[in-house]
Order: sequence, then structure tokens, then C-alpha cells
Amino acid sequence: MACYRVTVLRGFEFRRKDTPVHRLDPRAKAVYVACATAVTLMFATPVPPLIVLLTSVALVAVARVLREWGSTMRGVAFLSAFVFAVNYLMAPEAKLNYAVSMTLRLVALTSVFSVFFLTTSPEDFALALLKLGVPYEYTLVFTMALRFVPTLARDLRTIIDAQRSRGLELERGGLLQRVKRFLPILIPLIVYEIKRSYMIAEALEARAFGAVETRTFFYELRMRSSDWAACALSLAALGVVVACYLTGTLPSWLLWEVPG
Repeated sequence: MACYRVTVLRGFEFRRKDTPVHRLDPRAKAVYVACATAVTLMFATPVPPLIVLLTSVALVAVARVLREWGSTMRGVAFLSAFVFAVNYLMAPEAKLNYAVSMTLRLVALTSVFSVFFLTTSPEDFALALLKLGVPYEYTLVFTMALRFVPTLARDLRTIIDAQRSRGLELERGGLLQRVKRFLPILIPLIVYEIKRSYMIAEALEARAFGAVETRTFFYELRMRSSDWAACALSLAALGVVVACYLTGTLPSWLLWEVPG
């Protein structure tokens, strides 16, 4: 179980490659993520999130990050099973359709965001936020949080291996016993990350962070024709779906429900 958690975190780590998806402007990819999220949340039937999932898989293939994306999907498998069981038990009617739809919604959203973070560097993402008018202080905090997700995963794996070498067993016993056995892992992890935060604060202070209000950047993001085309395609697809949804002209296969 602990390995699965680490796998999920590592599945969102940026991989630097030279592909059309990697070369897209982060703002263009953010538009795709927003449109895909809107379509996924708009319906309570399984076909729309399945289509969104397939589009993200196509982007994964183009970006050549299939192995990393697969790690994310394997890591979220347990959570998907839990979501399916809870929704099946709690749905008042059409239990199977609702459970399948909510599970596909989770998987599709995880896949879409995984594609974004696997193909977008934290530096480009920070520049995109600055272009959108987000203050630099908030941008720095947000991008640092993203940057240290894989670092947190590596620290967690190191602590787990160290505790296992000392005889800690995480896979045996009941649920309550397993939760108690995670305390020797969580406490060192929290202490170590607090120390890391102090080191980051001292590094920022040593570099006179905040001394100058106006900042310049060596690299500037510029939207190219391919970026505008990607934005237009995403927005056009969302517009067609919303228009058909509001006018009641959606095809019947898009609203197909799982029987049972």
C-alpha cells in the first residue's frame, strides 16, 4: 500500500522530452485540462468521462510518457475500487451506472492532470501563472509545492526502506494495526520536511527574496500558432458539448447508462 502511494506521487513528476505535447505552452495545456474537467463533471453517465480518458491516453502516447502514466493509474487503482464500492452502496437508484460513472470520472481526471504535470516543467508553469496575473509570491509557493511532490515521494520511500530494514512490517495484521505501524514512518517524514522548509526559508533569505518588487526573467513564454490551435480545438469541443447539452440535442449513445 505504501508503495502505491509513492507510485502515485512519482506519476506526476515532470519528464523532460522533446515531443509536441511537451512543446505546447502551459496555458494551452491548462485550457485542455479545464475543458476536459468541465466535460467530465457535466455528466453522470460513463461515456463522456471515458472519451476524456481516451483523449488523455492519446496525448500520453504522443508525449511518450506511457510508463510514468501507467504508474499513476496503477497507484490510483485502490482508490478507484473504494470510490466504486462507496458509490454503489450510497446511490439511491441506478447503482451500477452511478458507481461506474463516478469511478471513470476519477480515473479520467487523474489521467488528465497526470498528462499535464508529466509534460509541464515547474518553471514553465510558474511563468504561465505570472502571465495570468498571479502574484509572484503565490506562484512561488504553488510551484514549490509541485516541485517537492517527487522529493516527498523519494523521502517517503527512503524512510519506508529504512524502517523495513529495522524489522517494521507494514503488510501484516488488521487495518488498525497497519495504521499504527505507519506512525514510525509519518513522524520522521514530518520532522524531515519541517527541516527542509527551514532550509528553503534560509536559502530565500540569503538570496534577498522580496527585496525588489519588479522582476525580470531570462525566458519568456510566447503563444505560438500550435498553442492557439490547441486552445481553439479544446474550447470548440467544449462549446459543442455545452450547446448540445443546453438544447437537448445530445446523441443517445453519449447518455447511455450501464444497466443494472
